[in-house]
Formats: sequence, C-alpha cells, structure tokens
Amino acid sequence: MLSFFRRIRQPAIALLIPWLAFFLADVFVYAFTDVTGWCSLAFSAVWAGVLAGILFLLPRLAARIVFVIAYYCAAAYAIIQAGYFQIFGKLMWLKDLLYLRDGAEFAGSVFSFLSPGFVIAAVLLLLFGVIAHKLRPETQPSRVKLLTVCLCIITAVSALPYLLNLSCADDSKELGLGTDFYAGKSLRRAYELMYDAKKVYSLCGLYQTAGRDIVVHLLTPCLPGNQSRETERLATIESFFDDYAGSGKTNDMTGIFAGKNVILVLMESADDWAINETDAPTITKMMQEGINFTNMYTPLYGSVRTFNTEFTMNTGVFSPTDGNLTFTYCGNDYSESLPNLFRNAGYSANAFHYNSPTFYSRGIMDPAMGYENYICYADYAEHGNSFSQELDEDTFVLTNETLHDLLLCKEPFFNFVISRNAHMPYAKEDSVSRYALEKYPQYEGSDECSEVDYYYAKINLLDDFFAMLIDDLKAENLLDNTVIVGVTDHYSYSMKDQERVLELSDVPVNLMVEKTPFFIWSADMESPVTVDKTINTSDILPTLLNLFGMQSDYRYIGRDAFDPDYDGYAIFSDGSWITDDVVYQDGAVIHEFYEGAAANTDLQAMNTFAQRYIETSNLILESNYYAK
Repeated sequence: MLSFFRRIRQPAIALLIPWLAFFLADVFVYAFTDVTGWCSLAFSAVWAGVLAGILFLLPRLAARIVFVIAYYCAAAYAIIQAGYFQIFGKLMWLKDLLYLRDGAEFAGSVFSFLSPGFVIAAVLLLLFGVIAHKLRPETQPSRVKLLTVCLCIITAVSALPYLLNLSCADDSKELGLGTDFYAGKSLRRAYELMYDAKKVYSLCGLYQTAGRDIVVHLLTPCLPGNQSRETERLATIESFFDDYAGSGKTNDMTGIFAGKNVILVLMESADDWAINETDAPTITKMMQEGINFTNMYTPLYGSVRTFNTEFTMNTGVFSPTDGNLTFTYCGNDYSESLPNLFRNAGYSANAFHYNSPTFYSRGIMDPAMGYENYICYADYAEHGNSFSQELDEDTFVLTNETLHDLLLCKEPFFNFVISRNAHMPYAKEDSVSRYALEKYPQYEGSDECSEVDYYYAKINLLDDFFAMLIDDLKAENLLDNTVIVGVTDHYSYSMKDQERVLELSDVPVNLMVEKTPFFIWSADMESPVTVDKTINTSDILPTLLNLFGMQSDYRYIGRDAFDPDYDGYAIFSDGSWITDDVVYQDGAVIHEFYEGAAANTDLQAMNTFAQRYIETSNLILESNYYAK
C-alpha cells in the first residue's frame, strides 16, 4: 500500500497544484462579489480539474508554457471581473473590455474604489502562479495514468449538463418559481438569454461563464447559420408588442408642446437628493413649474451607465445586455429615434458635449442615432483642448459665441446637451471639483463626507447652466417657444462612500436608489403637472412624442407616461422590477408601497413580462428591427 502511494504521489501533486491554482482564480471572484451558494464554485472545481488534467497530458515543456499562459489569463480575467464588481456592482462580458479605453481618463479615480484588501489579494493571486509553476513536479505518466486522466476529464465534462440542471432546479425551488419558462429570476433563463453576466456566473462559475460568453457573443454571431434565426427574432418581437405595446391613443397631454423648439439636457450624475431650493434653485423651480416625474428610474443596461441613458432616451431601446456593445449596432436603422423624428418634422438636431468624438464613440453613434453633428466644445476652446479651464463649466456652450449660435439657432431645433459638471470624481485632484469648491466655498466641510462637499458644489455649476440657458433664451426671444427637458443618466453611484449616498437618498430598499430626476419645462405652462407613476428611461421617447403631437409608425418597448392604460414600471437588466405597488428583487418582494400590495400583484405575470421586456430590447437591436 505504501509503495502505491509513493508511485502516485508525484502525479497527484502534478494534478493538485494546477487544480488549486485555477480554482483559486474563481474563489477570488466569489470572495469579492455578493454571489452566494455552491453553484459557481462547483462548476469551477470541475473546470479546474479538467484544465489540470489537460496539462497532465501534455509534454513537460508544453505543460509549463500552457500553464503559465492559461493561469495568468484566468487570474487577469478574475481580477478584472472582481474589480469591476467592486466599482459597478455587476460583472462584465468580454466585449465590455473595449470600453476600458473610454474609462482611462478616470483611471485614477476608479482604482481608488478598490480596497487595500482587494489589491493585496490580487497581488497574492498573481504570485501564486509563480509558486504553482515552481512547485508543480515534472511527471512522465504511464499509459494507465494517461487513460485514467482522460476518462476523468470525459466524465467531468459529461457531468456538467447534469450539474447545470441540478443548479437550476435548486434555484427554482429556492425561489419558488416552479418550472415556468419565463419565470422571474430563473438563472436558467439568464443562462439561455445571456442578458446578465452576474447571474450566469452565480450559476456556473468563472470558466463556464467565460466559455459561454466566447461562444455566444463572439463565435456564434459569425456563423452563417445565425441568419436563419431572423424569422424567429421578428416573431418574438412582434409577439411582445402585440401583448404589451401602448394603444397609441391621444390623451389630455397630447400635442401641448407641438411645434416648439427642444433642448434635451442629460444632467450627468444629478441625483434626486441633491436637487433642492438651496443647492439647485433653478432646476427645482423648473420642476415645480413644469412637468415633474417623481418616480423616474434609469436602470443600467449594458456596461456604461451614461451612454446607456443617452442611447435609450434617444432611440427608445436599452443598450444590449447580451454581451454586445452598443456601437456594434451603429449601422442599425434608427428612423424611430427622437432626433430623426424631429428632423422629419422640419427641425435641426445637433448634440453638444465637452468630450472628444471618440469618447463612447459619440462621433459615430450620435449621427447614427439621427443627429446632424456631434459638436465637441474642445474644438472651440481658446487652447483647443479638453483640459482648458474654459471647459470647467457647462455654460461654455453659452458663453462661447459660436457654440451659443449653434445651440440657439433661428429655426425649429431639437438640440441635445450632455452636461459634465456633476461628473465624477469628487476630490481635490479633479480640476472641476477644485473649481466648483472655489466658486462655492460654503460647501467645504459642510458634510461628514468630503465627496458630498464637492458634489454639491458641482451640482451648483450644473444649476448655473440652466439659469444662464433661460436668460439666453429670453434674450433671443426664444423662451416662450422652447421646451427644456432635463434627464439624469444615473444616480451618484460613482461616489466611493455609498453608505452616505444611501443615507442621503433615504430609500427603504437599495434598489430604489436608482430613482433620478426627470422634468419637462416650458415658460408658458399655465399650471404645473406632477406625475407620480413609476416610469423608466425607455418611456421618455414615447412620452415626448405624445407631448409634441408627433405620430410614429413604430412601436416601442417604452410607453407614454400619460397613457391612462399604462400602469407604470421600471425593469432592471437583472430581472428586478419596481411598480407603484411593490419592489421585486432576487426572487422576492422586498418592499410594499402599501399594506397588502404584494397580495394584489400578479408576481408571476410581472416576472414573465420582465424577462420578455429584456429579451425584446436586445432582439430589437440584434435584428435591426426598425429597418424591417
């Protein structure tokens, strides 16, 4: 017996060390996310064994080379995924790595989100690769050992589908979902549709998620047979619209702004708790005098919060959650978009922002969505670059004579202004933060969190833009004929102290922190309008079309907020949802807005709708639906 153990000691160690290395990569991700349960680790334990077995079958030199490459690819992928979760609270698809170029400008602030424990663990994970490489013994397996390893690999891979079914069955049982194909938070549905990377990871771990990501998002779209799905895609979309699309009927708000100019403002990072009479008096006054949507949610789809909101409110479709990037679809037909529909009505339409056209590919995407031009402030700055102090305020588009004339042109216009002033970071290292606090020094030391000091000062800069815009419209005799629309892209998620953000937001459950300001203001409104109905970003486009009396031949996933047949909801990319009755997340109602609300809600029907809603939004882009 002793001799037997001596004979297998080296081969066993040669298998065990790589297995442990590959398994630790997934343990790292598991440790730095909020995923619970055994599913992801079980899958990774199997795949780590398969990888270790493959190395065992290779010649010595090849095994060492393959181990180093495979391990450091796995470790780098694990660190990126866990780091991304630390910052954004979600996992990413491989294609999302292309967005890293656009985030490089804020790299210093991004890394400040990572805790010392995370950095130390990441370094140790990388060092373990060196240790494992040194400790793995040289082996020369016999035919019997090779055959045994091959049989083990085949058995392990064959067991994965059964493990997947077991995991899904366990999930459905735990959540009380039964076997309904579209049922709520079913991880199997997420695995099939690939609409949320965290859900897929929680079901099948790091390696299976990466492999399926590669197959579904990178390889399958390149296959000729993929085109045969076109009929199925279109049928799925039409079925959704037949069941859920708005009626298209007119209502009391139809056409009240017909023929007026529009300035659509993306209020970067302007959270609802910061909009008040003291810190944002102009915006607050516009909300009180205009149409104020008090329960507007801007859920994240895709991986980029700001551009997701830009894209959705302009096109009526959310950014893809299926692993593709939004600008993958820059060649799609966007005849249904806001700028295109207004241009068809005789308006001009341009987009304005301080950043370069390459950032989020706006120079490509904005014209693709229907804007005539993407106008970059840096091209008009005195020093000709985006770091000029002239650009520290959003009012530059008004103080610069050329930009002013482009924005407030003497013809019907639909212009889109992307603000910058309230953008991250909120620290003295940021030039805009320093400028804002110098202009509004009363905020220094005003809050227990220094980030909040800078944030409030930056919100004041944003408010200055609206105040100057109103004054300039009045001076140009355009005020009575211009509607200003203010939409926030996301809540203040980029603050490092999220506990303080939750305190300031004062919401009963964390998901409700996604609520953001949305208002529509016109100087000649006879009386203010308050809309308390729960709505979401996709509702902006059909709502504006109704207010401006525009007809469209297209059907949208969003609804007109004033449609009396629309009850209102916000659907999140992970399948969570909010209505006027309840908040539903992670397979359960987590908040009721009144006693007995959950009992009055058909949870299964709403879960079914949420899954179809997410799927349809993806399919609209994937199939280039509006070109049909």
